[in-house]
Amino acid sequence: MANKPLTTRKARAALESQNESRKEAVVQGLEALASSEITDVLSWDDMGQVQVRASHELSPRAKQAIKKVKITQTQDGANIEVEMHDKLSALRLLAKHRGLLEPNSDETRPSMIGINVTGPKTTTYEVKDDEGSTDT
Repeated sequence: MANKPLTTRKARAALESQNESRKEAVVQGLEALASSEITDVLSWDDMGQVQVRASHELSPRAKQAIKKVKITQTQDGANIEVEMHDKLSALRLLAKHRGLLEPNSDETRPSMIGINVTGPKTTTYEVKDDEGSTDT
């Protein structure tokens, strides 16, 4: 898991496998992603000055949660972008693995719902004037 990033597909496959040590490693990785916070990586003061924590200050959890760091030099200073791995996907996989989500029971759900729409019945009226002629 340390060499290549863990994709959602690989994580699902590992959680469904029979290899208990692999399952546990994936669960720990997902828990690290799910519990990560941006303040593990960045800090800022009351004036809005943002600082990236030094790499030796980052916890293993924070290091796993970082997807990308991009620093671009501009005439006004450095523009820093930090992208974290998707926390919601990690939480969803963990919840499913722990049995907290409803099982995918597609066989009990209808694949198509039919809707019959019937318009109102129309009625035709004849209008007669006072002299007995008929207008329709």
